[in-house]
Amino acid sequence: MDVPSNQSLKILIVEDDGVTARDVEATLHRRGFSVSGIAASAEEARQSIAESNPDVALIDIHLSNADSGAALAGELREKYGVAVIFITGYSEDAVYEQASGAKPAAFIRKPFSDAELAACLDAVTERGIAVEALAIKLPGISAVAEELAEGVVVSDRDGEIVYLNRAAEELSGWNRTEAVEKLQNEVLNLIETDGTVTGIKDRKGGQVAISERSSAICSDSGEVLGVITIFTPTEATKAGAESNSDTPEAFDPEAPRQDLPPARADALKKIAALSSDPAFRELISDRKPGSESGGFSASSTVPVTPPTGEAKPTISPLIDDFTDPLVKVSTSGKVTYANSEATSLFGNGKNLVGLSFWDRFSTSEFEEYDEPLHRPLATGRSNRFEFNDSTRALWFEVRSYRTEDGVLALFTDITSGKQEDAESVRQQRLEGLGLLARGFAHDFNNRLTAITGNISLARERQPDDIELHSLLSEAQTAAAHATGLVQQLMTFAQGGRPIRKQTRISDLIRRILTEHRIQHPDIRYQFQGADPELIANIDPAQVSRLIENLIANSALAMSQGGVLIVRSARISPEEVKAIKGSHSPMQEDHLLIEVIDTGHGMNAEALDQVFEPYFTTRPENNASGIGLTVCESIAKAHSGFIQLQSKEGKGTIATFCAPLGKRPTGETEGELDNTSGGELPVANLDLPALGPLNGTEADNFLVGTRILILEDDAPIRRLMAATLRRAGHEVVETEDGNDTISVYREAMGEGARFHLLICDLTIENGLGGVETMRQLTEMDPSILAIVSSGYSDAPAMATPEAFGFRAVLPKPYAPSELRAAVHRILMAHHIIS
Repeated sequence: MDVPSNQSLKILIVEDDGVTARDVEATLHRRGFSVSGIAASAEEARQSIAESNPDVALIDIHLSNADSGAALAGELREKYGVAVIFITGYSEDAVYEQASGAKPAAFIRKPFSDAELAACLDAVTERGIAVEALAIKLPGISAVAEELAEGVVVSDRDGEIVYLNRAAEELSGWNRTEAVEKLQNEVLNLIETDGTVTGIKDRKGGQVAISERSSAICSDSGEVLGVITIFTPTEATKAGAESNSDTPEAFDPEAPRQDLPPARADALKKIAALSSDPAFRELISDRKPGSESGGFSASSTVPVTPPTGEAKPTISPLIDDFTDPLVKVSTSGKVTYANSEATSLFGNGKNLVGLSFWDRFSTSEFEEYDEPLHRPLATGRSNRFEFNDSTRALWFEVRSYRTEDGVLALFTDITSGKQEDAESVRQQRLEGLGLLARGFAHDFNNRLTAITGNISLARERQPDDIELHSLLSEAQTAAAHATGLVQQLMTFAQGGRPIRKQTRISDLIRRILTEHRIQHPDIRYQFQGADPELIANIDPAQVSRLIENLIANSALAMSQGGVLIVRSARISPEEVKAIKGSHSPMQEDHLLIEVIDTGHGMNAEALDQVFEPYFTTRPENNASGIGLTVCESIAKAHSGFIQLQSKEGKGTIATFCAPLGKRPTGETEGELDNTSGGELPVANLDLPALGPLNGTEADNFLVGTRILILEDDAPIRRLMAATLRRAGHEVVETEDGNDTISVYREAMGEGARFHLLICDLTIENGLGGVETMRQLTEMDPSILAIVSSGYSDAPAMATPEAFGFRAVLPKPYAPSELRAAVHRILMAHHIIS
């Protein structure tokens, strides 16, 4: 729940000692509060209230003149709605007895520190907000509960009754005017057997057998506002009432009890939620002519009268699920109240009241969680924390609140969420390990290229040495086995196959946005779904991770706040091609998700590298640079793609597109599988397959072609140069993209252009292949280039034409495969014949 800032809270000081008043004023100013005025008497206080309309009054309990601080407090509370905090130098017990009729919001004893005063004011403010929020919900609750046969009682967090329905009046013998603002245990004379409520006595001594269920009433943000309790007459009581008698049938508390009905959280939640529904509030307004809308008062309930001849409604068919455990724990650690769910869970169905709360848990849990449970007693503020109940293997989110004699605690089971988080962490670790394996695979492929290449060259240079050929063949076989192991590493690095489920996309996105709104309040999150019922056959965990990574990146790009929009839509294959022309979509409708931010954006150089492993623009030491690589892996696993558009100072658009996956049962996914090794397909190129050269093709090489090599691995670079020179080509070697660009530019200037560029994709500590190719294409649009890499799943290897390349040469490769690749592409472009 939102708590007003200190600056928005106006405070009136009522103190007849001028020195003390100024001291309190100075304290409030130091803590950032606004003082609306200082009054030395009740009359001055009334005048100040009329002029400044304060939120809280700090009143000395004993004013030196004829005025009584306690009397003034009651007047301010009832007539002006001002919360009162008593300042006193007397013992708290004496003051409480004297001032109990004024119902102050809090007491603070002199002398007090700045922090104590601030905590007291914060607590009063928070409680006031909870009271107002509960009052907003009461019309909806009373409209549903008024004609129920069950007794319904609503109390605030301190246990003061704010509403009871007609059935509760009949059961207790109290009318609501008398009962409101009294503590629940003053009004409800409950009979307990073995710690379980089994009956109730009215004011005349009559007894009724009942069962009792309680649930917390919460705000939209989950903060506890109060407690709703339902008292249901048991079947024995109903039978007795039907048989005769205007007087409720007495019962024996010691008699065996029938099974109690299950807990009733569903209906309680429905009742509490109704007050937030505008349509229902309008219905309430229509059904209570002449009444005022807004807050609730004990004398203005909203009865809903059933049509003539119809029986009174009953709540029983609607209430059939368990709610959350709710307990009150005293300052000494004793349980003073536990609803049925708490009794069932923490007490195994046995009475908890009067027992030590921490006897239900281990010593380590007491040591870890006792302080956060009771923290509201020290701070005055509600506290929220996570609680690991190792005894029952459960996780709870606990919200604890200060009450009159201890704390009220609501336990919400978050075990499944914790398990999902643990699985997510495990999956992220696997992804990190997969990326590490991918890096190892790249390095192994480089080494294997040098090994297999030199083995092939050795065999070519010693064609007549049979024994040497036998040894080299064994080495070649071992290298081939190593190549297979690397391919397995690459398969692992690309992640597991999606576990597809029919998933409503709007629900998935809204859940993620809700979590991020809490983490980044300065960012305005929006969801724009063209079809709220859009369903896709995807792996929800993987796609959630993809969206979360994109949103997290956007949030980091908007450190000063901004707008983040997530869009989802169904698009046709033709629209997919319009988004990414190099993509060949399946002939079915696709899912489109866009994440748009107004962050600092990226330059063209960074944009070209965002999907490269371990590349990051973030300065933090813990920035891994694998988030977008993981996104790309997930998109590919779903037969789709992800692409980024960005402009410095403007923002970024991330686009994820994949087939909806709604296929007839038994039809295969049709996903591209490159895990078996070999060449990746080259889309939109009328080139023959790149296979090894036969003897005739080798003899037909023409001398005079000039080839430029970009390769930072020296053994591979030397192997490539030796292989191509033996084939009759002129070769120039470079090991960094900047050198490659300089050499190419110089050659163009001298009229000695290169016929072909063979470009490694990843250059350690230098300009890589993608950026090098981008600059060379701007210089020479007709440039002819082959891309080579140990990362066979890199975007430039999958779609080379999108990056300006004409073919791919995955590592490891043999010299014959290198010669074949060069020969094929030179022939296809009529450079040789």
